[in-house]
Amino acid sequence: MVSTAFSRAQRITRSVSPQHFWPVILLLVICFGCVFLLLSYSTRSQDKMQLDRERQGLVSSINVAQEMVQRDLQDYAMWDDAVRHTSAGIDRDWIADNIVAYLVGTQGYSYVFIVDGASETVFSHGDGPGKTTSAADLLGTDFVKSSTAVRQIPADLPHIISGFSRKGQDLFIYSTAAIVPLTQKLKPEPGPTKLLVIAKRLDDDFLAAIGREPQLRSLRLTPTAGSATAVPLNGVGRPVAWVEWTPHRPGTMLLRQLSPALAILAVLAVLTAIIVIRRSSRTMEALQQSELRARHHAFHDLLTGLPNRRALVEEISRCLAGNDHLSLLYMDLDGFKDANDVYGHPAGDLLLKEAASRIQAAVPTSLVARAGGDEFAVLLINDSVDEAAAACERILSRFRSPFEIGAYRITLGISIGCTQTAEGRSEGEDELMRRADVAMYAAKSEGKNRASHYTSSLDDGHILRMRLERDLHESVTKGEIYPCYQPIVSARSSKTVAFEALARWSHPEHGDVPPDIFIPIAEMTGLISAIGGRILAEACSTMKELDADLAVNLSPAQFWDRNLVSDVQRILADTGFPPSRLELEITESLLIRRPESAAAIVEKLRALGIKIALDDFGTGFASIGYLQRLKLDRIKIDKSFISPLEQEPKSRDMLLSIVTLAKAFDLEVCAEGVETEGQAQIAIAAGCTRLQGWLFGRPMSKQDALANGPRYEPGLQSRNIA
Repeated sequence: MVSTAFSRAQRITRSVSPQHFWPVILLLVICFGCVFLLLSYSTRSQDKMQLDRERQGLVSSINVAQEMVQRDLQDYAMWDDAVRHTSAGIDRDWIADNIVAYLVGTQGYSYVFIVDGASETVFSHGDGPGKTTSAADLLGTDFVKSSTAVRQIPADLPHIISGFSRKGQDLFIYSTAAIVPLTQKLKPEPGPTKLLVIAKRLDDDFLAAIGREPQLRSLRLTPTAGSATAVPLNGVGRPVAWVEWTPHRPGTMLLRQLSPALAILAVLAVLTAIIVIRRSSRTMEALQQSELRARHHAFHDLLTGLPNRRALVEEISRCLAGNDHLSLLYMDLDGFKDANDVYGHPAGDLLLKEAASRIQAAVPTSLVARAGGDEFAVLLINDSVDEAAAACERILSRFRSPFEIGAYRITLGISIGCTQTAEGRSEGEDELMRRADVAMYAAKSEGKNRASHYTSSLDDGHILRMRLERDLHESVTKGEIYPCYQPIVSARSSKTVAFEALARWSHPEHGDVPPDIFIPIAEMTGLISAIGGRILAEACSTMKELDADLAVNLSPAQFWDRNLVSDVQRILADTGFPPSRLELEITESLLIRRPESAAAIVEKLRALGIKIALDDFGTGFASIGYLQRLKLDRIKIDKSFISPLEQEPKSRDMLLSIVTLAKAFDLEVCAEGVETEGQAQIAIAAGCTRLQGWLFGRPMSKQDALANGPRYEPGLQSRNIA
């Protein structure tokens, strides 16, 4: 290639007359020099732009690290229990179990201190058992100034400060906050408040964490700013250290790549200049387009095209800085998870797109964002409370018609939480979003597919629900959820012929949590399949020893789980429980979603030898058509039909009609909720073959069930259960 270029240069030289040779050479030199200057300027600009981006990214990461330390501390400092266990005296065991265990064991902080009103350290954790390290001695003067500043913060503001400190060669990131009550139920002791302090030693792991997102290389701590690539770690009014890094230099790398080409094409400087200019232009355009795409992707959801949570937070922050009155609607799609499981992820993506379009159509002039998953948000600026309520109603009305997804008609609801900025108060974006989220969960707990407006009274229930959700995750793995067994008797012999396994949760802190509390939480968090599988496996293992059938209820989320049939088959194989003695109960609400799919699942379960019962018959939407379409073995009449049997003659006629209908389809009938002898006699006279209720026994433990149930005798062929 070099020889070819040289030959071309010789031909050009020979073709140029002597009087034009030097002007041509001069022109070539000038053109080549201009190209070199242009490239030099372009590469320096790229290097500077990259350096500015990296510096901004590092500053942002350091600020985020401080905010995370402050957030980690805030929940423990603003806590009634923390005040109780530190005000009168220091309850070290409680602090170790409830504060140190999380902040040190989970979040990885090096030290936890409690400082009294005289600035004396009364509790420390970090240098080993039995040692009390002074927070002031360890963290130095910057911490002392911060602790003094915390005590001077006005009562209506959060008493918390975070920053960096240096003591000798040791660097720390720390946060200090006053230990104050979260609620007004607890009055603090008079006098200076105690301070809760956490600190983490700055090491290579800390540098790796803050440099990960901006993708910086060779981060290092220095006592002074040795170069332009240094960002300060500020203490109180001064830097305590600097973070330096080795910047990327894309412009310099580009110039190095082009230098051989420039040397080769030096004899054709004009052509080289044109090529380089075009290449430089394309490079700059590509960088700009890439930056625009990256910025768009950083602030927009790829699936729906809506602004994402980050864009929403920044817009809220901008509006709050401008003292705008804001209304935030936070919403979650009701039934989306089940639809996504039943119809598949492609259909789920189409549902999310259509849901986004409906929300936008309802509030066309407002900011609509996808906050994550199946959650959306709408930001209303300077709208009144009535206008915000009207917006909620418009959104709800848009979801009253089914979604047309291919050949399917899918019905989804939407639960909306609404909150507004309070006049005369300064609230951060995090608090505004938290309150909207609390209101949204209140709408779900009130029946879903509705709007709920935030009130301060909702916080207690939300905190309890979040604690229950967290503890439910742990209880599933610890085996704190277990089955109890309620006997089912034969109407002919009054002997126990079956047991229904009922899920129970006993928690060390919450005690016995009712199923109507934790089952909806399990369904919402996706834990119901794991709980249902554990209950089925343990019940099969227990009932294997008895000569009795086993009835287990399937929740809707568990029924539509794609792994249901294989999981049941595996549990039967592992436990050795006979499939013919297992009866799975389904509710009528399952039938209205996709009757054909429900019938297919029932058929697969029956192919394993399992019996299928229709639970709570008469309370849902089951019809004769469903009874004809599904192959069932038994219906269980809901207790609402059994309770009034002794007082209302019409209830007896209704019971007799249901039993007659069941017999027409060759179905066995079990009466639930039998509590009196009179109810039992009427149910038997009507033709019920099995009875269940407190008259025959309340849910009992595994030991009581084994002690009271009929024992299984191998080889006995006389078993005849109604």
